[in-house]
Amino acid sequence: MLKKVLLTGVAAIAMSAAIAAPARAELSFMYAEWIAALVEPGIAAFEAETGETVNAIKLPGQGYDQRIALDLAAGTAADVNLMDSFMVSELASAGYLEPLDEMLAGWDQFQYYLPGLLEVASYQDQIYALPTDTDVRMLWYDLSNFEKAGIPTPWTPQTWDDVLDAAQKLKDAGVRYPFQLPAGTKQAEAATMQGVYMALLGADVPEGDRNRLLNRETNQWIGDSPGLRRTFDFFYQVYVERELNTAELNYATDIGAAVRAALAADELGILASGSWEDACLWDCNNPPSREDRDAMVAWTPWPGSGVEGAKTTTNISGGWTIGINANAADKEMAFKLITSIFDEENFKAWTLANHRMAVRTDISESPEYTADTFLAEATKLAADTTGRDTVPGYQTVSALIQQATADILDGVSPDEVVQEYHDALVDEFGAENVITYE
Repeated sequence: MLKKVLLTGVAAIAMSAAIAAPARAELSFMYAEWIAALVEPGIAAFEAETGETVNAIKLPGQGYDQRIALDLAAGTAADVNLMDSFMVSELASAGYLEPLDEMLAGWDQFQYYLPGLLEVASYQDQIYALPTDTDVRMLWYDLSNFEKAGIPTPWTPQTWDDVLDAAQKLKDAGVRYPFQLPAGTKQAEAATMQGVYMALLGADVPEGDRNRLLNRETNQWIGDSPGLRRTFDFFYQVYVERELNTAELNYATDIGAAVRAALAADELGILASGSWEDACLWDCNNPPSREDRDAMVAWTPWPGSGVEGAKTTTNISGGWTIGINANAADKEMAFKLITSIFDEENFKAWTLANHRMAVRTDISESPEYTADTFLAEATKLAADTTGRDTVPGYQTVSALIQQATADILDGVSPDEVVQEYHDALVDEFGAENVITYE
């Protein structure tokens, strides 16, 4: 069941645990290990140019979001920090991040950033972080298992029923994980973004934000709607009613590693994930060759539900960002470190080597970028994408969504899940800030 008492933002998180302050150097930077190939050359260039020493705090990706929120709220965070874009508005509204607009105005490479992608790193018209990359989401599928199940490729599902039917054929063919759909609290934001939101956007007609978590015009959270009910029923069919996947991977110690190991071992059929998988099928910092990837997997856009008037395909984009702690002792030096990391030569090399979707025109319009067959095709999905509800309160709502999917993994019915979700929203935000669609 949804918990009635939740962590409501980073201020509350700070009271839940005490994290020892990292050993401080003159300048410190905390980041997740998966992005080391971008940040570590930038750190080396910064140290060589300035003579300063950076205390580089590299952490595992699992649980990183919670750690950065804890550290910033507790006042023990590094001077410069990597953070998921969905966190920026809430961290900025709490006063934990330094606005960058004045410093950015004096940096000659800032002109190349795409304005729409800077919005996810902004709050109240001020920029608080710079994006490392953006993404799109899709359904990946294992070619050998599709052949085993007799499913023709390239696979182009038109509705949710097509996806469920393919998963059933994979199950019947003995595939261990027919359809890995992120769910549960341990999946964290992946359950919200790769799972619920990708389905929700195509669950109903788009008018009035009926297929979102937030009505952006009234700024009310949507507590009950046909789209939410269809989405939770979709999860219920996958994990409970039709048993098209076990919950096992959603509880793995390292979910990303477990999923990729299952895919490499031909134990997985369909994976709801994103464009980063092109580089991360085996190792995000050591991607396989194009030939290996194309021989093993393919991808297709997420289809809509098939309900009349709903979108035929869906997409939602996010990405990671780097920002400055509002309490950093030397903010100008911290900004110089950021510009060293995002210097064109370093940034472009990482973007291309790791098959990331570019956030700057000097990279995205380069011949090297457009020559990458995956990026050229996947970037087309960004033409019809949307973003998360990056407003204060989103982290709480996302946690509620994650708990709702966890309840489904436990066998709770979609009707009960929706009611619990609605009531929890009312408890958190007040009845006047929650809307219901019939």
